Amino acid sequence: MAAPSRQGLDEAKLLAKVDLVTFDCFGTLVDWAKGLTTLGVEATRMPQFLAESIRLQRPSHRGAPFSSYRDVLTKVGHVLRPELDAARLSSWARAFGELPFFDDTVAALRLLGGVVDLGVISNCDVVHQLDVERRLGRPWDLCVTAEELGAYKPTDRAWDAAIARVIARGYELDHWIHVSAFDDYDLLPAGARGVRTAYVPRPGDSEPAPEAVDLRFSDLHELARTIAAHKRGPVAYEVEAETASADVAARYHAWMIGEHLGAVRACAGVRGAELLRLDERRFRASYRFRTHGAYERYLERDAPRLRARTGELFAPDEVAFRRSVVSVLAAT
Repeated sequence: MAAPSRQGLDEAKLLAKVDLVTFDCFGTLVDWAKGLTTLGVEATRMPQFLAESIRLQRPSHRGAPFSSYRDVLTKVGHVLRPELDAARLSSWARAFGELPFFDDTVAALRLLGGVVDLGVISNCDVVHQLDVERRLGRPWDLCVTAEELGAYKPTDRAWDAAIARVIARGYELDHWIHVSAFDDYDLLPAGARGVRTAYVPRPGDSEPAPEAVDLRFSDLHELARTIAAHKRGPVAYEVEAETASADVAARYHAWMIGEHLGAVRACAGVRGAELLRLDERRFRASYRFRTHGAYERYLERDAPRLRARTGELFAPDEVAFRRSVVSVLAAT
């Protein structure tokens, strides 16, 4: 289980109400040490890579123009491999969003994305996050990049602007957790601004300051399982329908595809609604909810209205329903 490090933190309450989990990307989700390998540089030179990156991201005078992450990486690459031509270095910098994920990233985010919104606050360009999204197989619910902010973490300008973006999207600070392997870039400045923080160790990082961390997890798998367990989800709600005849089945199928599934997907907390035809007269509809609370809200608020519509279109002897609830909380 996660181990809270700040006194007075009610872990269960925090995890039950969290709506948004954001991540640092490179070094937390993406194994950026592999970027040195692709450049033909030993991973032992990571401290030099970081030092040069920091120097270029934090110019010495206030009026210095912002440099894109691609430009920063190109210049860092030149320091590490001065014999390479500019085109090779620029191509390497552009491809940073293609670097491998850590082994736990994809499965953990797949589970976590079923119960909360997912976001990233990253020192990179927009194009790098487009590559990350594509490889994750899903878009971020919230994406904040240094390119958009015109500033790099951990500067006040970057973090103040990032938090303003999150609030502008309608999220509340006490319903948000930011996850990182780095206290200096992420956990300390986020925590200082009232954001709850979670630390996940990665190779080569250092032990964070105790005051930087609200929650600690051994890896992203544990983080995802723990939050999903507290959110009591995801939940799948299945409805089997048996129609009285082939004609009724045709009407039922057309209505489900043309109207009903879209109405269900529009309900708050619904992550998906699909229809499977079992045979000529039988169907199974599967509705996936983010959390058990969302499922209960659907049953109380939305299902009566949708069932009334069913009653308007089909007589009781035309369609027979059998309902069941299946928890689909994954262990991966």
